[in-house]
Amino acid sequence: MFNIIGRKGEPGASESSSKTRLQRFFGKLGFNYNNWAFAEVTGSYDMDSRLAYYYNYQFNDIRYFYPGGNVSLILSDAISALKGNKTLSYLKVRGAISKTGNVNLGAQGLENTYGLGGGFPYGTLVGYTSSNQLRQFKYTPEFVINKEVGLELGFLKNRIMLEATAYMQDNSDQIVGVQYSGATGFTSALLNAASFVNKGLEFDLKLTPLVKLGQVNIDVKANYTYQTNEVTKIIEGVDELGIGNANYVIVGQPAYTFKLTDYVRDDQGRVVVDPITGYPSVDPVIKPFGHTSPDHLLGLSLNVNWKNLTFAAVADYRTGNQIYTGNWGNPMDFSGISKRSGQNHRQPFIFPNSSYWDGSKYVANTSIYTQNGGYNFWSQAVNTSANTNYLVSGAFWKIRELSLTYNIPSKVLGFTKNVIKGATFTISGRNLFMFLPKTNEWYDPEFANTTGNAMGVAGLDNTPSTRIFGASLNISL
Repeated sequence: MFNIIGRKGEPGASESSSKTRLQRFFGKLGFNYNNWAFAEVTGSYDMDSRLAYYYNYQFNDIRYFYPGGNVSLILSDAISALKGNKTLSYLKVRGAISKTGNVNLGAQGLENTYGLGGGFPYGTLVGYTSSNQLRQFKYTPEFVINKEVGLELGFLKNRIMLEATAYMQDNSDQIVGVQYSGATGFTSALLNAASFVNKGLEFDLKLTPLVKLGQVNIDVKANYTYQTNEVTKIIEGVDELGIGNANYVIVGQPAYTFKLTDYVRDDQGRVVVDPITGYPSVDPVIKPFGHTSPDHLLGLSLNVNWKNLTFAAVADYRTGNQIYTGNWGNPMDFSGISKRSGQNHRQPFIFPNSSYWDGSKYVANTSIYTQNGGYNFWSQAVNTSANTNYLVSGAFWKIRELSLTYNIPSKVLGFTKNVIKGATFTISGRNLFMFLPKTNEWYDPEFANTTGNAMGVAGLDNTPSTRIFGASLNISL
C-alpha cells in the first residue's frame, strides 16, 4: 500500500481562490435594401468587476460602452449594366468602424499582493514579501478604434476573386508592464501607458480553378498583408519605456523596437578600430535598431485534384522585422563553435568595413590586423559586447504543410460498401522546410524566450523546430 514515508523530497502545497464577474449587454440592428445594400449597427455595454476598487471614498467606474457599424453595397446587383456581365461577375464595396473595449487584468489586478518569501524574515521562518510589480488603484479599459474599407471583385464567373482591404487601428490606454527603479521597492509597474496606431493593406486572390484540363483541377490562393505601426503616446513626460528583453516602446517608432549596443563608427558608418591592436571599439550607449513585428506577410496555398487524388501545399513568407540572437551567438562565438567565429580560422584578420584615426582624419583600414583572432578577440571585452553582431533579419520562407489524400472508391471497398459509405486516406507533413537569409545562422525566427510583448529574442534553452509527419484513415458509415 502507499506510504508517504516512501516519498522523495518534500511535497509542495498551495492554495488560491479568485472570482471575477463580467456582465455584457449587446445589441445589434441590421438593415437590408433589395438584397444589395446592407447596414448594421452594434453596441456593447460592459460591467467588469476587475475594475472595481474603493479609493478616497469613491468607487471606480466599472462600466464602459463601445459601438460599431458597417455598410456594404453589392454594385453588381444594384447597377443594371453590370448584371449578367461575362467579365465582371461580382463587385462589392464595404466600410466599417468600430470601437472595442478590453480589461487586461486578472482577479484582484488592482491589489499589491504578498507572497511567501524564502528566508524571510530570517532562517526557515515563514514570512511574506511584496510583489515586485506595483499596481495602481485605478485603471481604465484598453480601447481599440477600427476603421476599414474594402473592395471585392469577381471575374469570369468568379473563377478569379480579388479582395482588397485598407485598415487603421487606434489603440489607446494599453495596460503594460513598465520597468521601475529597484530603489522604489518595485522593479516594475503596471500602467495604462501605451497608445499606438496600426495601419495596413490586405489583398486576397483566389483562382478557382486556375487550370482545368479534363479531370485535373488546380486551385491557387494567395494573400498578402502590409502592416506598420507607430507609438503615438506613452505617459505624460515620457517618450521611451523599456519593457525588458531589449525591447522598448518609443514615441514615433514601431512597437516594439530593439535598443542595443553597437561599435563606435565614423561618419561613413565604418567601424573604428584601434590603430595599434586592430580591435574595434564598442559604444556603451544603447541605440534603437530594428523592430520585432514583420511588415510583409505572404501566404500561398495550392490544391491539385485528379480523379480521387488531392495534393495540397501551404507556404508563407515574412520579412521586415529583426531578431536578436545574442543569447545564442554570444556564447557560441566566445567558445569558438559558431560559423561566424571560425570564418577566419581563429587567426588575426582585418576587421571588415573599418577605419582608424590617423591623427587628423578617419582613413579606411586595409592593413591593420587584429592582434588575435582567437579567445582574446571573441571575448566579451572586444566582440560579444556589441549586441548588433547578433541582430539579424527575421525573414523566412516556410513550407507549412504538404498532404496527399486518396478518396477510396466504393468499388474498392467490395462487399463492405453496403456498410462503409466512404473512406479517405491521407499522409501529411508539417513544418517541413524553412529557408533563412545567410545572416541568420542561429534559429527559427518564430521562436522566442517569452510569450509576452517583448518578442524577437531567443534563449539557449529553446527547443529546436520540429517536423511532424502523420497519416490518417477516415471512414464514413
